[in-house]
Amino acid sequence: MEVVQFLLLGLGIGAIYSLLSQGLVLIYRGSGIVNFAQGSLVMVGGYAYYEFRVAAGWPAVPAVIAATAVGVLLGVAVQYLILRPMRTSSPIERVIATLGVLLTLQALAVLRYGVGPISVPGFLPTNAVEPLPGASLGVDRIIILAIGAALATALYAVFRWTSFGRVASAMAENQRAVASLGHSPDRIAIANWALAAGIAALAGALIGPITYLQPTQLTLLIVPALAAALLARFVSFPIAFAGALGIGVVQSLITRYVTVTGWGDSVPFIVIVAYLVLRGSSLPLRSHVLERLPSVGDGRIRVIPTVVVVGVFAFLIAFVVSPVWAQALTVTMAFAILTLSVTVVTGYAGQLSLAQYVLAGSGAFAAATFVSRAGWSFLPALIGAMVAAAIVGVLVALPALRTRGINLAIATLGMGIVLFSLVLSDFKFTGGDVGILIGEPSIFGWDFGAIKHPYNYGLVTLAALTLSALAVANLRRGRVGRRLLAVRSNERAAAALGVNVLVGKLYAFAVASALAALAGVLLAFQGVAVLPAQFDVLTSITVIGMAVVGGIGTIGGAVFASTLLPGGVGTQILHGVDNLESYLPLVSGLFLLYVLRSGRNGLYEMNAHLVRRIGRLVRIPARPKRPKPVEPAATDAPAHDRRPSRTLHVDGLRVQFGGVVAVDDVSLELVPGEVHGLIGPNGAGKTTVIDALTGFVRPARGAIRLDDTSIAPWSARRRARAGMARSFQSLELFADLSVRENLAVACDDDGARRYLSDLVVPGRIQLTPPALAAIREFRLEDDLDRKPGELAFGKRRLVAIARAVAADPRVLLLDEPAAGLSDEESRELGTLIRTLARDWDMSILLVEHNVDLVLSTCDRVTVLEAGAVLARGTPQEIARDPRVVSAYLGREAEADDDSARV
Repeated sequence: MEVVQFLLLGLGIGAIYSLLSQGLVLIYRGSGIVNFAQGSLVMVGGYAYYEFRVAAGWPAVPAVIAATAVGVLLGVAVQYLILRPMRTSSPIERVIATLGVLLTLQALAVLRYGVGPISVPGFLPTNAVEPLPGASLGVDRIIILAIGAALATALYAVFRWTSFGRVASAMAENQRAVASLGHSPDRIAIANWALAAGIAALAGALIGPITYLQPTQLTLLIVPALAAALLARFVSFPIAFAGALGIGVVQSLITRYVTVTGWGDSVPFIVIVAYLVLRGSSLPLRSHVLERLPSVGDGRIRVIPTVVVVGVFAFLIAFVVSPVWAQALTVTMAFAILTLSVTVVTGYAGQLSLAQYVLAGSGAFAAATFVSRAGWSFLPALIGAMVAAAIVGVLVALPALRTRGINLAIATLGMGIVLFSLVLSDFKFTGGDVGILIGEPSIFGWDFGAIKHPYNYGLVTLAALTLSALAVANLRRGRVGRRLLAVRSNERAAAALGVNVLVGKLYAFAVASALAALAGVLLAFQGVAVLPAQFDVLTSITVIGMAVVGGIGTIGGAVFASTLLPGGVGTQILHGVDNLESYLPLVSGLFLLYVLRSGRNGLYEMNAHLVRRIGRLVRIPARPKRPKPVEPAATDAPAHDRRPSRTLHVDGLRVQFGGVVAVDDVSLELVPGEVHGLIGPNGAGKTTVIDALTGFVRPARGAIRLDDTSIAPWSARRRARAGMARSFQSLELFADLSVRENLAVACDDDGARRYLSDLVVPGRIQLTPPALAAIREFRLEDDLDRKPGELAFGKRRLVAIARAVAADPRVLLLDEPAAGLSDEESRELGTLIRTLARDWDMSILLVEHNVDLVLSTCDRVTVLEAGAVLARGTPQEIARDPRVVSAYLGREAEADDDSARV
């Protein structure tokens, strides 16, 4: 009966998780946001109940009602004051805003109640009953379980059968469509947040007497709730309820029968990773993650200012500041290295990691272990720790290979908790309260321990920060950095150019983890012993928040962010002024919410903008940008040895999505030197054909051969490397890269050595002869150093095609290249396409709605209708085919007549 007893106890734990998971699903279904602050809302409810019940002396029931009301009001405030102004922001920015809410509420709780546990008198019956002989369960758990079941049933009914539920779900899909039907998105979102926050506050009032009140403990309840909601795909209330119960049961059984510390806390993470691996898809977000990307620096190194700044800091540390200030500067510089790791993984690669501080702790733990137990000196131990952390970072990144964005944030948060629970907080590994003794560090006999030699330690940290900043700047300017930014901006377009998206993600995590380990070692080795347990999960959330505050895509932003982290310069400035340093976490959280709400790119960019404005006011001329040379000049691009021409054979292509056949038995032959047109009405399957041929729709039935080689099993990247290139109907240019850099991504070599050499010597952009020829053909010489957003729409169309041509493809597939162009621009484009086919000996597939362009440009034309071939032949034959005229060309003529009449 022992198993049954722990099973029942697990149901009691799962009942608590179920209350949080219901709120997560509710907010997601109503607004498309995963609310990482749900646990902190539970904390608010618990403390509000404490205030009303204990401090004010209210009876239990009114105290619970009042605590729930506080949660409702807080939910309204979060939606109205923070998320409503961010309604045009990307989903990931709004998720980070919920992290800001978490940090702010937790800081307020610590200021008010401290970090210790507080006991609250209960009001639910605590006597136990025996549902089964010999197995008991508290009545309070049974009541919470019943409340969770009732909530799941009620919410399911509301969203299934009421107009409010249907409108709320529709709003999460498309706010504009809902508003056009006369509904108020703001009122619906406020109602959802009020209800979800009220549920969280009620949960806090119910479980506060059971678990005690402690800010960090209640906040981390979000992890098992996230796992349960993820199992339900953030859609199904009943599945979330059942998943929460299941997680609680498994945790209870593991806690009883597994003696290794931390495995019980690891259950939610195991559930999360198993789900992500099996499902292999991200959350059904309503728009692309990071659609409004934070700005990224150019990575330029200003040699003289850099030397001056480093020299000034070295002089201050060595000769001016006191030991206390030297320590504060050391902590800030170490945190700057940590925030640089966030710049790499999130700012450059677009992967949201919530485990960076824990990874720093793993590096500190590894280095201390090498020093204490293996007898290594400091420098080999540091290098070994960075390598070990890079390996751990790759393991953390494995979920990123099958998911991205918010799913990845959930996975890395869970991974951080597992790493902390199983390793960093396990006394068997970390030496308990004493820690791991390391002695005084030295390099080649030069002692620089922070206790005896704080100035030496500060100089070592300054050197480490300088080298780290230079490496990150070099990475931004190098080929690997361009690939990372391409992946961040658009994974599909990057893969279409042959970029190895998976390797790029793994590399970003590895480099970021190595930097985090460096920071962790410098933070931990300031004493005589290393305490790995200080590297907690919640500080990882603080680090990502402060990186956003400083400016997540710039090196200067990382330095700004480090001043707001605890123990550094910010704390020292506020120290002694009426205990103001204790308010630094609150200030940091409020700063994060302000930056996100205002749509700014961080304090660094805000200050840089202010400096530029002051310079204009005092009439200081801005230093003109020197245009980067093209080597050789684009107008003098030499002839080049092109790849051998290739013929693409397509036989019986069939693509099916569920029960819908999008493409049915389509056969094509793309011959070198010819342009093959593909036309048909909307929904005919034209773009799906391109997606299937380039590897973006798999599996696709039928034979696809490049000459005599079958490429059907190949990935999109491998097809691109074999000489297939494509454009996209929506352009999908890399917005953070200049035109020159967009072209460089297409023609950069994929050598593995670049992943190391770019950190030291990135080199200048060297465009290949095909890219230079594309610049000449498309007349882009004057636009190379401009970003796509600065160009006219027609010019952006040309850049998109030129980028595909820069890869020197043998088969080029163009998807609606003339969309949005004027008649004159379309005619010029047709001439360019004919030139590419004739002079470059390419095999070109042209998908277009502009029938005149197709008939005047193509050698052969295939017409699709409902995914099947309606007709094929020469342009003249197609123009005379009665089936085409009646089914397609007639419609075009009618549409033209209607437009003329208008």
